[in-house]
Amino acid sequence: MFTLTEVSKLKNNLSENLNQKGFSFIEVLISITILALIVVGILTMTTVHIRSNSFAQHHTKAVQLAEEGVENMMRIDFAQLATYGTQSDAYGTIPTYPDFARTTIATAIDPNNYRLTAQVTWVSQGRNSSPVTLTVLRTAQ
Repeated sequence: MFTLTEVSKLKNNLSENLNQKGFSFIEVLISITILALIVVGILTMTTVHIRSNSFAQHHTKAVQLAEEGVENMMRIDFAQLATYGTQSDAYGTIPTYPDFARTTIATAIDPNNYRLTAQVTWVSQGRNSSPVTLTVLRTAQ
């Protein structure tokens, strides 16, 4: 079966394998630290991505509401713009947009020109946003 030399080699190999205790504490600690840094990095990137998407979504809705406000003023008869002044839609009064507020202003530049401005803000994570403002010039036809 086995010669004496082979048995001796097997014993030596077996005793060498038994003397190895596995990973040292330092190696395990370094591995866990590297894994933790990777996980924290991924979670941070995910959080930033979610916030960016949320801001982009709110900003897009604000631009749409500002456009709608200006379009509503464009439909008003030109002669009635002098009495339009400032109109405000407070938070919760715009249907399907409870987190948004809009202010529309018609300002006379001269008798034939009006500046129409719509300003929209929103509340996100308990804070008011900076306003999105859309301004157009309407002239008499």
